[in-house]
Amino acid sequence: MNKDFYKNLESIKSIKDITKSTNYKSMPDDWYVVITDVKNSTNAISNGKYKEVNMVGALSIISILNIDKTLDLPFVFGGDGAFVLIPKIIYEEAKQILLGVQKISKETYSLDLRVGIICVSTIYENKKQIDITKLKLNEDSFQAIVKGGGLEFADDLLKNSEEFLIKDKLLDSTVVDLEGLECRWEAIKSPRDDTLAIIIKCKNDEYYLNILDNIERIIGNKIKRSPLNNDKLKLSFNTNDLKVEASIYEKDLFKRYIKILGLKFINIIGFVIMKLGVGKWGSYRNRTISSIDAEKFDDLLRMVVSTSKEQTFKLKSYLENEFKKGEIIYGLHKSDAALMTCLIFERHGKHAHFVDSSNGGYAVAAKEFKERNFINKSEN
Repeated sequence: MNKDFYKNLESIKSIKDITKSTNYKSMPDDWYVVITDVKNSTNAISNGKYKEVNMVGALSIISILNIDKTLDLPFVFGGDGAFVLIPKIIYEEAKQILLGVQKISKETYSLDLRVGIICVSTIYENKKQIDITKLKLNEDSFQAIVKGGGLEFADDLLKNSEEFLIKDKLLDSTVVDLEGLECRWEAIKSPRDDTLAIIIKCKNDEYYLNILDNIERIIGNKIKRSPLNNDKLKLSFNTNDLKVEASIYEKDLFKRYIKILGLKFINIIGFVIMKLGVGKWGSYRNRTISSIDAEKFDDLLRMVVSTSKEQTFKLKSYLENEFKKGEIIYGLHKSDAALMTCLIFERHGKHAHFVDSSNGGYAVAAKEFKERNFINKSEN
């Protein structure tokens, strides 16, 4: 059935397979692209709201997925926003839910969120494509992989035109279901020295394999360059960390404080049973690490990786050289830790863990990317 389009797609096993056109199928033209984007996210991040910005991006995704939990929908987390592809059967409800998320973003974090929906047929009419496959992360979790320029085009439309913004009135009866959304880990210190958020666009799709091969040569394979490892993954007992999640559910300061105490108590229990290896909890950290979205493709190659200081220097030099050759445009943000926002669909089953580098991550890398893109257009 059309609504099961994504569920029935065959998956790829390696990020390097993104260059093989035979792995992709075109999205049905009666589906829709949901797009959200935090306005002035760079300013918000410079004011210390990087966790809140990430949380709003995750809010956009979980709220749509929870409309109908029998559906399997492709989504991409972009740090300060998100894409979700939806079938027509949830179109009307999705508009209301997005308005609800927009309200939560403003009232909880004082962040203005653009929300829009564009029909896939509109993108096709503008000579762009949405071709999709999915990357298998583990037995239960998959990462959507998208090419064809359609998502990038949709993002530009949202930011530069009001035509596709949702202008409906939020109904009083609208309830946003956020079940499964969690943010309970400490900032995860790099297993090496640095944690990098990288955005890369190649002049042609075939060149991504060359880029990925050279990234692997410089900083190691997927396991070695992972921004997380078991030793660094620790539950948080910091009030400010847990407040980001608690604030969504409780506006009253006293009730929010009680909620934070409850989250700390849950984390104490989690720490103990993971330490003791009770049942499946002994492997919970490994399950979490195996389902992070640290390497993905949505018209742009996005990666969060760990590097030594020497590797950071070599990687930046390599990417800059490729940019000067005219092969790529890129943006890179360096920090010493990763942030993780989690969607838990089944505690010991399907997870989605959105990873970004701390203190700005993808949003800051995107700013650098746009500056290089401007230079590239000016020179051409």
